[in-house]
Amino acid sequence: MKEFKLKTELFFGMQAIQHLGTLDYSQVLVITDDFLAKSGMVHKMIQYLPQKAAHHIYSNVKPDPSQELVDEGVEMICDVKPDLVISFGGGSCIDATKAILYFAHERGLKKPYFLAIPTTAGTGSEVTNFAIITRGPNKIALIDDFLAPDGALLEADFTRSVPPRITVDTGLDALSHALESYVSIEATSFSQALSVKVLRTIFEDLPVVYRDGMAMRSRERMMEAACAAGIAFTNAGLGINHSLAHALGGRFHVAHGRLIAVLMPYVIAFHISDSNYVKPYNQLARELGLADARALLEKIVQFLRTLDVEASLSELSCIDATTFENELVAMAQAAQHDRCTPTNVRYVSQQDLINIYRLAFRG
Repeated sequence: MKEFKLKTELFFGMQAIQHLGTLDYSQVLVITDDFLAKSGMVHKMIQYLPQKAAHHIYSNVKPDPSQELVDEGVEMICDVKPDLVISFGGGSCIDATKAILYFAHERGLKKPYFLAIPTTAGTGSEVTNFAIITRGPNKIALIDDFLAPDGALLEADFTRSVPPRITVDTGLDALSHALESYVSIEATSFSQALSVKVLRTIFEDLPVVYRDGMAMRSRERMMEAACAAGIAFTNAGLGINHSLAHALGGRFHVAHGRLIAVLMPYVIAFHISDSNYVKPYNQLARELGLADARALLEKIVQFLRTLDVEASLSELSCIDATTFENELVAMAQAAQHDRCTPTNVRYVSQQDLINIYRLAFRG
């Protein structure tokens, strides 16, 4: 038996932000990052809350949130005891909020209503039961239905300030969510339908918002696509594109979406090189109007070029060749045990992962 679920209530479309005024809570905690707090974006959002609501702001979230940051957040939330928590920011912010709530609940805190308001279009974290935190050199995936927000508010206006490179990185993360969930061993007809819709939208709209950040209709479509991809992979799981990026990103601190994008062609090529695993890629290709898996791979390679994505890991300045080689075995071990690997379309050995890393580094 298979199942498909969506715990999170969605609020989206024109003037979705007005929903905040309907929330009947007295103690509101906003979890965000320093940039959004200082830029005035948080204040712009807060002004839509009911006047009677007392609000507190915790703006210490950093990219790739660490366990130490989460522990600090647990102390803070246990002190405030809010009845509404709003996570306002990108994937790192929403993931940090999830982890804070999760570990605070273990400490005995009654879970408040959790509303996620993403300011990027990519992670889909606003609807997933996943959270990624960093422990030492490794990114750890927490997976539990408790982590899924109660509500998600999609307001494309909050993505206006996102720079073109980050727009691409987050959008390509969503593309990988759709692609990996489509070929996952846990995929269903429902998750695959979402994945196909997401891929069509991203192929059409991501180049538009890369060239013109004020193309608001395309920004709205990208936000909805990223959210739909999150729903798809929450139900179907992901694969080694994410596992490899988690292990690599925890050590070299490159943007997750950028690593996902650079690794993607090498991961796909590995999968379709074995005729036993090419079928779902052929099926996806046909759904997108392409001839076969090879045509799909070529489309993705060309798509990445139009978005100025590096063709190899060695082109990323943060990754030193000697350090990369020294870390290969540890990264492959971490990727093999990553929570995204069990639903990968093809079984992978540690050596398979090392080989993919090396190919992706050389280009």
